[in-house]
Amino acid sequence: MMTRLALAGGAVLACCLGLALAQPALAAPGLPAGPAHAYSPSFPVTITVRTVPLLAGVRFTFDGKVLTTGGKGEASRTEPHNFSRHTLRLVDTGVSRGDRRYQFVRWAGQRDPDQAFRPTVRGLPMRANYTVTAAFAVRCPVTPRLTYQRGAPIDPARISRMTVRSDTGLAAALNPAGSTWLTCQTPIYRGSTIISHPLTYSVQSVEISGANVVHAGIERFQPASNSSPAIVGYFYDLTISAHDALFGNPTGSEAIVILPNGLVRRVLLGTGHTAVLSNLPQGYYRVQVKAGASIVSAQGLRLSRDETVNLTAVSAADLAAVGGALAVAVAGLPLLSRARRRRVIGRLRRQRKEAVSA
Repeated sequence: MMTRLALAGGAVLACCLGLALAQPALAAPGLPAGPAHAYSPSFPVTITVRTVPLLAGVRFTFDGKVLTTGGKGEASRTEPHNFSRHTLRLVDTGVSRGDRRYQFVRWAGQRDPDQAFRPTVRGLPMRANYTVTAAFAVRCPVTPRLTYQRGAPIDPARISRMTVRSDTGLAAALNPAGSTWLTCQTPIYRGSTIISHPLTYSVQSVEISGANVVHAGIERFQPASNSSPAIVGYFYDLTISAHDALFGNPTGSEAIVILPNGLVRRVLLGTGHTAVLSNLPQGYYRVQVKAGASIVSAQGLRLSRDETVNLTAVSAADLAAVGGALAVAVAGLPLLSRARRRRVIGRLRRQRKEAVSA
């Protein structure tokens, strides 16, 4: 009897164990059911988006949901930890704030380097807190003030071209009669961080009558802190006269000046056969004088200070006088010794060469 009861109890126990093994495992309270690799702990993860420079009111979307930066230039999105791939898009790629214009350049912290310069970044994780930065270049208005070296203003209508270059190699043309929007700050990515770098510009050229009136690369300014830089152009006076080659008397009726751009300017010689051209832009000039039938050679000069040009005119009377002197000298040569004859001939040749070259 006891043996039958023991056998029956063992059978019941075995049956219960089999049923228990056949049932699926129950999930622990608060944990998701399923394989271990699909398990995701339920804790919050925050992605922070900020701008450089700090800008309020800039709109982004995160998986289609709008985020707008606050006063500190930041916005954030918090979701439960997950293994999904998320999309961040910059809505406002261009922003204006008073006298500043901002244009998107790149991201930092977006994980994928191939997406650094695109307004939309895809495949962002939500497994740990992190920050993504949207960097903008800043443009500022610049209105130059152009003056002579003595301080008087230059008429902008005289200027045909004006150029500047930044310390990053960015070249730009300026409007001499109004404002030009220049990039005044640019983002620089360095050491896994991004900063807004203020640009310094150097003046390369201010062209008037084909001449550059500034010393290229010397005058500098920062548009971010100086919206109306003073730029100095250099101008000088040129005095023109002519004299007779033999007697040194003033002569000439008109000065002919070829400007750096190739244009010709004619000026009548006044009292004392002299003309003064004031406020000429620095540069290379060629000068000639009309003096009747006299021969006057042109002279070139680089105007970098106040200059006086006194040209030599050779008239027919000068040539006749020189020729007569040569004839008298040649006629008297037989009366001289051989050594003195050679010295006189050499001196006459030099005088003739000087007169012709003049």
